[in-house]
Amino acid sequence: MSTDAGSEIRHWLLTATTATLCTLAAEDDIAGWPFGSLAPFALRADGTPIVLLSEIALHTRNLRRDPRVSLFVRDPSASGDAQGSWRVTILARARALASEGDEFEEVHARYRERVPAATSYLETHDFSYFELAPVRVRAIGGFGAIGWIDPAAIGRDPLGAGLREAASGILSHMNADHEDAMRRIVVAASGVTPARARMTAIDRAGFLVRTESPDELRYVGFGREIEARDAREVFVALSRAAQKA
Repeated sequence: MSTDAGSEIRHWLLTATTATLCTLAAEDDIAGWPFGSLAPFALRADGTPIVLLSEIALHTRNLRRDPRVSLFVRDPSASGDAQGSWRVTILARARALASEGDEFEEVHARYRERVPAATSYLETHDFSYFELAPVRVRAIGGFGAIGWIDPAAIGRDPLGAGLREAASGILSHMNADHEDAMRRIVVAASGVTPARARMTAIDRAGFLVRTESPDELRYVGFGREIEARDAREVFVALSRAAQKA
């Protein structure tokens, strides 16, 4: 791991979309035993993991009884000796999120950017979003690079690195001069072609865009954390990639 382990771990979490969610079994005959299951995940603007879980799933029953969980994430591109690749375990407390309102809309936009089928899950099954608030973090960057990390270190100031001062200008410029580019970016990211697209927020890892026809909120990730000075370069690259697509 680098000297800035928190930044490195945040980057790891941006590059992976699937994890193992471990809960404590609730059934009487196995109560308290660790139970691991597959769990796609996304990140809130501050880097907090979010998961979408079915009410009939065992892991949901488990964490509703005891909110202590861990999320194990490993390098999705690892090959060869798996122990030479990075992996991170986030010990957390699960909290159910509202099923409607502004918070739900943003969380859903962020999650379905990484898990496009999320909307169909919500429409056909009894699913709920949960956030996993980190308590402790164990990170392994390969052989010998092992350690506990302060959970605050993997948190992200969404408007850090100059974005707090630059965000309003970026939004104004993109909405006034580059709506067509944003529409192309949305099409490339989602396969949906909106009639209009207006950026509503930007953070270090991506931006939110509200579309018309269909009327919905979308999130487009950068795949990495950026600084304010990187914004023009990132949007030019996204626009060019969208044109090619």
